[in-house]
Amino acid sequence: MLEVARRVEIAPRVTPDSDLGTDTRWNKTGRAVAKELGGRYLLRYLLPHQVGSYPAGSDDRQCVTPTPYAPRETVSWLALPAPRKTRPYVMLLDPSEITRRVWGPRWIRLGKGIEYILPDGFPRDAVVLGWELEVT
Repeated sequence: MLEVARRVEIAPRVTPDSDLGTDTRWNKTGRAVAKELGGRYLLRYLLPHQVGSYPAGSDDRQCVTPTPYAPRETVSWLALPAPRKTRPYVMLLDPSEITRRVWGPRWIRLGKGIEYILPDGFPRDAVVLGWELEVT
């Protein structure tokens, strides 16, 4: 959808984070990402023990995607660590409220989806509902 309908260039799987951070094609503002996503949210999938960890935002590096997945699909599509653990929760993030750097999109190495990197995390204002949702 991004490549065809929105004409967004997606970085190749082998693109290192350092290149995402220095190349103006992939080093963006949250508002620019909101525009390229056409109003869609960024999704941060969570393990059960992570629920409640980010209602105030985060200053840590985060990997997010605009694509909704069922819990059993997240590991293979996003090439997540701990492959036996499904991600039954998701946090919705409004990219227009992310006032920090956003890198991407990039095809996920060893996965099938795309990702954006939030190298400096995300502020509280970006958390859409203020809590996570359970995905079924």
